Order: sequence, then C-alpha cells, then structure tokens
Amino acid sequence: MNIMNVKNHRKESSVLVKELPKFSPMNILVKLCHAQKTGCLVVSYKSVKWRIYVAQGRLVYANHSLDSFERLERHLRRLSYTVSSLTAGVRNQTRLNFENEKEDKDNAPLEYQAIHWLVRENYLEDHQAANLVKSLNKEVIELFLLLTDADYTFIKNAELSHQLVRMDLKNVIIECQQRLNCWQTLAPLITSPEQRPYFFSNNQKTSGLSSEETQKFSKLLRGFNFRQLAVLTNKDEIKIAQYIYKFIQSKNIIIHDPQAPFDQLPQIVAQTKSDQIIPNKTIKKDHFADLHNHSNETKQYKLVCVDDSPTILSEINRFLDKQDLVIHAIDDSKKALLEIIRFKPDIILLDVGMPGIDGYHLCQLIRNHPLFKTTPIIMVTGNRGLVDRAKARVAGASDYLTKPFTQSDLLKMVFRYLS
Repeated sequence: MNIMNVKNHRKESSVLVKELPKFSPMNILVKLCHAQKTGCLVVSYKSVKWRIYVAQGRLVYANHSLDSFERLERHLRRLSYTVSSLTAGVRNQTRLNFENEKEDKDNAPLEYQAIHWLVRENYLEDHQAANLVKSLNKEVIELFLLLTDADYTFIKNAELSHQLVRMDLKNVIIECQQRLNCWQTLAPLITSPEQRPYFFSNNQKTSGLSSEETQKFSKLLRGFNFRQLAVLTNKDEIKIAQYIYKFIQSKNIIIHDPQAPFDQLPQIVAQTKSDQIIPNKTIKKDHFADLHNHSNETKQYKLVCVDDSPTILSEINRFLDKQDLVIHAIDDSKKALLEIIRFKPDIILLDVGMPGIDGYHLCQLIRNHPLFKTTPIIMVTGNRGLVDRAKARVAGASDYLTKPFTQSDLLKMVFRYLS
C-alpha cells in the first residue's frame, strides 16, 4: 500500500496561537484564507480531533476523527448512483484496505489515502474524486463552524503531497453557513444530522398520511440517521428533515439522540425568534413522495445468524426486530451449512468461537459454495486483534462485528450491505 507523505517541515513548524484570534471557527478560517497560510489546523473538541489542511489559504482537505470511513462510505454510496464502478464490493475493499492501518500524524489521513487508491485503481476519475473530496470537506466544515470552544494549533507547512482540490475557503464558509441556517430553523426539535427519526404512529388520521405513505414511513424511518437516510433516498438530508418536522411536532415521529461516538459532535442551536422561519412552509408533500426511489423497499431480506449462545441469538432478534428482515437462528455449527443452503440468506452472521466447527472453518465452507461467492459474511467475535481480523479475511469474511455490539452496530451492517 502506497503511503502519501505529508510534507511536515519540523524545523519550520510552529504553534501559531498568537497569530490566530480567540477561538472562533469562522474567524480562524478567514484568517488562514487572508494570510494565504499553508499547513494543517489541528483542533481538539471533547474527544474529537479535527484536521483542516490548507494550501496558500485554500482548503485542500478537512476531516474529524469520528469514524471517518463511515463518512467516506456514505459519500461513496451516494456517488455510486452515477459511478457504476463503485460497487458494494469495491467500497468494502477500500475500507478493509485502509481502515485498520495505523494512523500516522506525518501521513495523509487514511480515508484520504483510500480515495487516492480508488483513483490509482481506476475506480474513480480525477474529477469524480475531486467532487467526492469537496462533498466530504463541506460536511466536515459545516460541523466545524458549530464549535464554540476548543484547543487548537496550526502546523506550518504540513502539506498533503497529492492534492485533489483547492477550494476557496470563503465560498465554503458561506455555503456551509447557509446550510446551518436551514438546520437552525429546525432546532430545538432537530439538533444534529446524526439524530435518528423513528415512525411512531400508525394512526392515519393523526399522521395525515395515506396508508401507502404510512407503510413507506415505517419502513424507511427505522433507526437510520438523517445522513444515512439521505444516502438511501439520494435526497438532501435537510429536505428530509424539513419535511418530517411537522410529524415530529405532532409526535408521529420521534427523534433519538445520535449514537456514540457521534454524540460528541457539536449540536445545532435554535435561531432567535426574530430570525426563525417556519421550516416546512415551502416544503410540499411531493418532496417526500419519491424519497424511496433508491431504497429497495419491496425486498424482504433474509439473515442467518450462527451462534451457540442463545443470549446472542436472542439479542440479534431483538435488535433487528421490525427491520424487514427474516431472521433464521442456528445454534449448531455442524448443521449450519445445510440450513444455510436451504434458507439462501442475503447476509450471514457467524460467531467465531463455536464447538465442533469454528466460525473461520464454517466461513470457508460457505464461501466455497457457488451460491454464496458474494454473500456478505460477517464474523462476530470478541477478539479485537489485527491477527484475528486477518484470519477472518483469509477465511473469506466480508466484515467483522466485535462483541459486545449495540443495535447501532447491527444497523450499520444492515445499512452497509443490504440497504
């Protein structure tokens, strides 16, 4: 794997706290732009670290430390609607190639390296990769502008050696601030794009929805956050939030807080009353009518879980209840292969440590069967070591889920492989 070096001239590097104003995200970015700085702004907020690379005052790349590959996966999924080469297999391979590499502060962020790998392997053209980076930058800067207090430093001349874009920082700030203004009209009911709306009421009279719309709502709003919903529907997350706002007001839709670790990100604060706009004033019903165009709403997926623990099987059933999945639990690994062939699942969860036939061996047997050459196989393990993950990949596993896992972890797998 080629590693792109960051040109970090240690002798010339310095902490420019004195040159930068008292913490204000917008003021800091504007100052970097005006001074035509080249380097990396490093900001720490709670447990989150932000890195913003600039070259001659223009934005090259921005990220934060929370699950950067989940962010990249979402944007690649969105791009895959128009770029046929970005298949699920390619996206998954991209993540597996880089996600578990050791992050080195002297190298480019791992997901940025992954984007360049996609270009080198001809899965993305230069202009497509540039548009991808622009979208990622805007998402990160949008949240960055919400910070009210943080520790920060600027590393001079820390420059990415392969630059896909150089964006005008002022234009980025203006565009992101406009989007934040839209989000602010939805607060305090909606305070984060990472929040998760659930459809709560099936009462058509109180919801104001037809029977068909009620069914679509209940299928789509099942634990995915606004950003994930935007990918599933190929719509803008703000438009989705604006439409369902009135249903949140009427308590037909309830909002759950962001899942960890995204609860560490800054929250959106409501505008003052004089600045408020009625969120759904110009949002017509037909904005939601085709939200399901890109979601496979008619298909009912089948999931097999092989585990000798009744507790784990019960938890998976409970976590995935009402997720439009037919779940088949198998507690004997020696009988599993025949049952899997009979059931023909769309996704398979395999426990690693089972008596008789362990998960690695069973994974190999399943993968060797012609029916399951491309079926997602997820290894469920309590081991977090790189060796165990490597063994899973050698056995043919698509991914791994570490115990103990949460409902969010399971839903992420559903989003990644079945949505």
